[in-house]
Formats: sequence, structure tokens, C-alpha cells
Amino acid sequence: MTGRAWLRLAVVVVLTTVLQVGVLNGLEVGGAHPDGFLLLAIAAGIVAGPQRGAVIAFVVGLVADLFVLTPFGLSALVDVLVAFGVGSAAALPAGRAPYSFRMMMAFAGGIAGTLLFALISSLLGQPKLPSHELAVVAAVVAIANVVLVVPATAAMSWAVNVGPSRDLAAVSGGSAVR
Repeated sequence: MTGRAWLRLAVVVVLTTVLQVGVLNGLEVGGAHPDGFLLLAIAAGIVAGPQRGAVIAFVVGLVADLFVLTPFGLSALVDVLVAFGVGSAAALPAGRAPYSFRMMMAFAGGIAGTLLFALISSLLGQPKLPSHELAVVAAVVAIANVVLVVPATAAMSWAVNVGPSRDLAAVSGGSAVR
């Protein structure tokens, strides 16, 4: 990615941070709130593919780790894994409607990210949520992702400047073909 793309990504991450802290944290349903950072990681996987999406998700996850009381790097790890999985699914050749596919990936990524976060947290000795509360958190995150995925992918597309680009070959490991 070029310096301009990193600057645009920084703008999107800052806006997501403001949205998460100022709005999404206040939208509680059953004690759970949407996760804008996970959504941004999912959007990175959809838009930038598995490798670039994982790199972007790592940066997004590090910012998210500043706002949670879990071991530093846990959100980054989960975001990387989810973005890589979503990006791998998005890279599969198939004819599909773009909005419904994004919504499906946002829903699946929200559930997978929430469950993966809970699993790794428990492996690290963090307090566990009861399963019924974990189900509520996963549902709230997944449904919010479905609602917000279209603007999130539009913002991510703008940020990483996906499309024919002179720097795509350098970022993707030498191959500009997807």
C-alpha cells in the first residue's frame, strides 16, 4: 500500500474509533454492543483479500486492543484470523450478488470472531461468559455487522484504493493476479 493508502486507512480507523466509543458502545442489547473494529477487519478481508486484509486487520486489531481489558494483541489476533478467513472466502471464484455476499460474510465473521475471541480468552485464563450471554453477544455483533457492512466495505475500498493500482504487485507478494 502507498503512503496515501495508509493515511486514508488511518482516517477510517480513527472514524471507526469515534463511532465505536461514541455510538456503538452505547447501543446495548442484552448487555452486548456491536464491534466496529471486528466489522472493519471483516471489511478488510472482503475488500483487500486474505493477505492484505489480514495485514490491515492486524493494525485495526491493535487499535481495538487499546480499548478492551484483555491481553494486548488478542483483538489483533482474532481480527487477523477472521479477515484472512473472510478474504479467502471472498477470493473464491463464484458468481454472487455483492451485497448479499457481504452481508453473509459479515454475519458469519461476526459470529466466528466473537466465538474465537471467547475461546482464546478462556485459553489465556480470562474470565468466561456464560454460554447464553456469549450467544447474545455473538447475535448482536453479527446482526450489527449485517446492517453496517455496506458502508464499512465502501470506506475500506476508499481507504485501501482497491482496483488497478501500480503498487498491487508489490503488496501481494509479486503477483498482481487475484
